Amino acid sequence: MPDGRAGTLPPGYPQTFHVESGPGAHVYSIRSLAIHGGAVISYIGPLLAVVVGIVHAAIAPVIVIGDVKPNLVLVAVVLVTCLGGFRPGITWAFVAGLTANLLVSDPLGSIPLALLVVAALTAGGARVLGQAVWVYPVVAAAIGSLVADLIGLGLGQLVGEAAIGPLPTELLLGAAVLNAVVTVLALGPARVIATRYVADEAAAW
Repeated sequence: MPDGRAGTLPPGYPQTFHVESGPGAHVYSIRSLAIHGGAVISYIGPLLAVVVGIVHAAIAPVIVIGDVKPNLVLVAVVLVTCLGGFRPGITWAFVAGLTANLLVSDPLGSIPLALLVVAALTAGGARVLGQAVWVYPVVAAAIGSLVADLIGLGLGQLVGEAAIGPLPTELLLGAAVLNAVVTVLALGPARVIATRYVADEAAAW
């Protein structure tokens, strides 16, 4: 049987097939069925990314632990990139980041830009270091938190009128640790979801 998601069939494989429905037989194009059959799964990722962006904008600002706030969209992007690959990762970075950016007061474009950089670094690190089941996503979330916060601070200084102050190292490190802990808590459920959906979702991109 062909994969059903890819529109390419082996040489010599019939391009149509018959399905009995009622009194007559209908002829369907395999390519057409693959395209229409994969339409629903291809929208699951962006829709979930929008939901995560909304949840981040609504919940993250009111959750303060040790003077730092969790970055839920960053954790989601790191997990999607580790479990799904580069293309789903950058899609989530853009969609979830833009959604959250439209609902918070950060400079427009700063969140998706930072998350795109984090997704690229996470995917590159996975190629070099390998995707250790539990360790790598946690480390990637901590490093990605530092990178995203530094990008956000830099862009804030560029578009704002505030004078450049000392780097809030303690807050940056605290946020990195908090996001790593959130990643640990979310990694198990994310792996369960990925086991069922991520292969189809990655193929749909």
